[in-house]
Amino acid sequence: MRSMQLRLDLPAPYVHPMHAFVADTPGFRATHLRHWNPAVGERNTLVFFVDGDDPAVYTDALDDQPSILEYEIATEKNRRGFHLAVTEDQRATDARLTGAFLGTGVVVVPPVVYRADRRLDLSLVGTGDELETALDSLPGDIGVTVQRIRPYDGRLSDPTATLTSRQRTALRIAVDAGYYADPRAATLEAVADELGCAVGTAAEHLRKAEAGVLGRVVDSIPGGRG
Repeated sequence: MRSMQLRLDLPAPYVHPMHAFVADTPGFRATHLRHWNPAVGERNTLVFFVDGDDPAVYTDALDDQPSILEYEIATEKNRRGFHLAVTEDQRATDARLTGAFLGTGVVVVPPVVYRADRRLDLSLVGTGDELETALDSLPGDIGVTVQRIRPYDGRLSDPTATLTSRQRTALRIAVDAGYYADPRAATLEAVADELGCAVGTAAEHLRKAEAGVLGRVVDSIPGGRG
């Protein structure tokens, strides 16, 4: 089983109007598709994170789209962007794109990133043959760049997968003690005391754990390192 990260160059007909809106509108940067209903078909419900500054401007554009049936947004004070739940009638070009992955045995792993350059980043998991079938099933007028292929090791769902038991324990203790709180509520010495080790050893456990977790978090984002 393998994990594959793709970047798709979308011809104009495949660019959803709201994707184009984000690409063309100052103050908007990208859209992340986080969740969707399991049975992709003519009518779909999807949950996005929109990296944009003005929800009202975005919803005005949504109101102009005939395929959008209903929507609701959720904002969080002092955080950039907002979440969007939307129900939409599927466009014919969207059906052609998603159809490449239906019945092939691959799993599309969120997020799917609608970039500000009108390209699309996504991750697939499947056997080698299944991934090849999915690629071959994409419409021929879509440009495809395979950014990374690696054996599937859980990094898409569990960024702590490669940590040692000691590193996991150190990270848990540090979080529980408030070492990563803002403002910081515990010292490295307190973490070392709880671990029963020297301060330098505790620092090394945390450094390696942080590097492992953060590296995998970035790698799990389609196009995260490029």
